[in-house]
Amino acid sequence: MSETSSTLSKRSRTPIFLALCLVAVSIAFPVVFIGSSAFRSKADYLLNPFGLPESLTLENFVALWNNYGIGRALGNSLTVIAVALTLQLLIAGLAGFAMAKLPVPGVKYIRAGFVLVMLVPGQVLIIPTYLLLSNLGLVGSLQGLMLVYIATGMPFAVFFLSVTFRTLDANVLEAARIDGAGFWRTFLSVAVPMGIPGIATLAVLQFLAMWNELLFAYILLPNDQLRLLTPALAQIGGRFTSDQTLVSAGLIISSLPPLILLALASRYVMSGLGASLGR
Repeated sequence: MSETSSTLSKRSRTPIFLALCLVAVSIAFPVVFIGSSAFRSKADYLLNPFGLPESLTLENFVALWNNYGIGRALGNSLTVIAVALTLQLLIAGLAGFAMAKLPVPGVKYIRAGFVLVMLVPGQVLIIPTYLLLSNLGLVGSLQGLMLVYIATGMPFAVFFLSVTFRTLDANVLEAARIDGAGFWRTFLSVAVPMGIPGIATLAVLQFLAMWNELLFAYILLPNDQLRLLTPALAQIGGRFTSDQTLVSAGLIISSLPPLILLALASRYVMSGLGASLGR
């Protein structure tokens, strides 16, 4: 890379630099615009939507919190995702480890089946999923949506963790077995610590998928008291399409949990992605 850069003249590097600057501006501008609009009053925004705010205010966040149940929706989202993600990682971890390191009959066909299921669009599953949950009496409950999130994300989770555990050093696992470690001791004390980068990467990817999911959450939870954050924000946009400051404040609230998670897990995610790309 350094040799290639050193062979380019200053005249050749200038267009590349300008193109990268344009890409950076195109990425940063929507973020700055949303952030600026969220802390402006509606009157200030209407005077000059693309100008600098005359003053900063938290009235949009207060209105969302007090009038539209955003705090309750945020709590519902965190509860559903925390439970679904924990159970999904536990089940997928055991299944992925078994597929990677144990003599499972037909493991190639099982892995191929997971890949085929991942290619099925989620919209196709809406009607059968709704009918199944209706028969079980779980439509309109957080538990029903948890089951949907666990089931729909399970094929990718098992496939991802089976690839992660397959790269673990077999000699280390064999040494643990010779020392008397059973299945659970080997899995919890050896395989899981060695696979932390992959597990953290999967946790971030699945959290983002659940956090941004709208269709199942909107259809399976018609009760406003159980509404998740993303459907709640979608309703605000439908009722107040001209109030961009309110919508911007909602987008800021919605983006905070994923940003915090990425900040906490970035070290493991970069390590996990680097290891995956290097395979």
